Amino acid sequence: MKKNLFYLVAFILVGAAVYYFVFRKGSSTLPINEKNFAVDDTASIGKIFIADMSKKTVTLERNQNGGWMVNEKFIARPDAVSLLLKTIKQLSIKYPVADAARNNVLKSLATNNCKVEIYDLNNNPITSYYVGNGTNDFNGTYMKTLDGENPYVVSVPGFHGVLTVRYITDIEQWRSRSVFNLPLNQLKSVSVQYPKQPDSSFIINVIGIDSIQLFNFKSHAQINQKSINMEKVSMYLSLFRFINAEGFENNNPVKDTILLQQPYCEIKVTDVRKNLYTATCYYKPVTKSTMQQFSNTGEPMQFDVDHYYATINNGDDFVLIQQFHFGRLFQKIGFFISKK
Repeated sequence: MKKNLFYLVAFILVGAAVYYFVFRKGSSTLPINEKNFAVDDTASIGKIFIADMSKKTVTLERNQNGGWMVNEKFIARPDAVSLLLKTIKQLSIKYPVADAARNNVLKSLATNNCKVEIYDLNNNPITSYYVGNGTNDFNGTYMKTLDGENPYVVSVPGFHGVLTVRYITDIEQWRSRSVFNLPLNQLKSVSVQYPKQPDSSFIINVIGIDSIQLFNFKSHAQINQKSINMEKVSMYLSLFRFINAEGFENNNPVKDTILLQQPYCEIKVTDVRKNLYTATCYYKPVTKSTMQQFSNTGEPMQFDVDHYYATINNGDDFVLIQQFHFGRLFQKIGFFISKK
């Protein structure tokens, strides 16, 4: 009986030791300050600061409306912020860097990294870490917490690639590319002017949801209400709810040359609060990267048929716009007049 009891106690002790070293100790091998990468509750994040080795910095802050601002000045792209928050939430340590590679990885992190600081809604620090290069198989990213001594290979489950590209420090990649974002009930007037085609230019005054006035821009003559195709007008005005640029081109070397040209089209939109939004559009010359280099008759194309340049935000920003998306606004007055 005593012998059986001895074996039972020994079995329990061995089992407890296995549980502690394999499960308990295995789950706490990493010091808490060294594995503090992910933030599970991203709704608690109020600010994200990112800085790279070239001294470029970006500060993303949540505003009172739940949106995000870039460097306290610009509206942030919702899709870019959403991807970053998703990344921060899903960061997962794959494995610690092996001792044989530890020094090399630390040297690499010291010379090529971006620093990330995350704060809560009360501006209290949640976590901070360095993001380095990717692993040789491009299926993990070297990271180290600011307080930690050891680097780790970190990834996002289900994502194959390097996470460094998600921690952007180029402010123009974070900025919202919205040009017009006005629902129909916020529109007061829309003016579309073609300098080379004045007879095709027009003005739409929005009186109510089902009531508009259409004018010839050149003569200011009002078009007879019975001649207006209201379905086309409503469809056209609804486009101003979501019109974006493809990207910012403020540092484009051809900017000044383009702005000396006569615009192709100027669109002015006034909302019910009398705020004015303007997009002045210019032809984009053909370059080596232009998809269509020749016309259907084989002649060299002078301008890109898929893109235009434009100035927005009161002329402060120079952007690239797509014919496929933005070009839907390039209608002529005849489009809205019913044909008998």
